[in-house]
Amino acid sequence: MKVLGLLKTLVINAILLFTMSSVQAATAVKQLESLMSNFSNYSAQFEQFTKDQQGRKGEVSKGRMSVLRPNKFYWETITPFAQLIVSDGQYIWIYDEDLEQATRKQVKADETNGAALILNGNVAALNRKFTISQLIDRGDEKLFELAPKTESNFESIQLFFVGKTLQELMLTDILGKQTSILLSNAQLNQTFESSLFEFEPPKGTDIMIDDNSN
Repeated sequence: MKVLGLLKTLVINAILLFTMSSVQAATAVKQLESLMSNFSNYSAQFEQFTKDQQGRKGEVSKGRMSVLRPNKFYWETITPFAQLIVSDGQYIWIYDEDLEQATRKQVKADETNGAALILNGNVAALNRKFTISQLIDRGDEKLFELAPKTESNFESIQLFFVGKTLQELMLTDILGKQTSILLSNAQLNQTFESSLFEFEPPKGTDIMIDDNSN
């Protein structure tokens, strides 16, 4: 009888733990959805760098970015090397000024990665691809972690908000390398010129087309 009672207690505790975990996960998704639905467009300055497993910091790149939902973005690296990534929702252009080279890639919904889903605020799609949990909920500070549900080349993505504004993204790959993107001077719900998300290669640029349409 004691054994049966113990087994019953263990089963009940397991059910309660699973229920609590499910509730916490649902709450984290709702919290993130509320924050990400706060804006239809977003612009900021960014600082990006990597750290290896020993915590050694790599080269820092700086620039500015703008996002117009859905699927349009502008990402300009200014230092140390100029690079421009622009998407009009149909194509992504990657332009390296120093190399005088531009690559065009077709946007495919089924190949959209985590970073693009985050920028687009597509929390429903994120929830299908990632297990979403909230690590910090302290006043205006909120930290979420996204862990891939299937095999991936990275271990997790962390999103740090202050108030209603995204301040930092941190991606950790399966080898322990961390890529941090710090965002500052953020502005929400601006009016953008449509030309911001269009790209015309400068004359003399070497153009490569990588649409994978076949």
